[in-house]
Amino acid sequence: MNKLAHGIVLAFFGTACWLIWAVLQLPAMVRLKGQGLQLPAFTRFCIGLGTWIVVALPIVVTAYCLWVWIRKGENRNSWVAFLATATAALLFVTLPSIVAIYLPLVNALNHLPAQ
Repeated sequence: MNKLAHGIVLAFFGTACWLIWAVLQLPAMVRLKGQGLQLPAFTRFCIGLGTWIVVALPIVVTAYCLWVWIRKGENRNSWVAFLATATAALLFVTLPSIVAIYLPLVNALNHLPAQ
């Protein structure tokens, strides 16, 4: 049961990381007519670093799950601790990503011509 729970948490974690990666692609789509795309520095930083983090996290989590699945039945790690750690990692990656995707939108709204 513990191995199955680790697998379910891994599947949801991988899906969440893919969704965060997709969200990080959104700022490049904010364009104003007649103006070039100029992303804020924090957004460029989060897109650059966030892509590597969102790729590295599932690799590390998959390696941990493989280690749990291969080990013998003695002294198993709880899936609840794994779930809490995975959720905390997602939280620390998602919050700056949300700020980063809203910055270009706010910047675009501030540069709209007055009508």
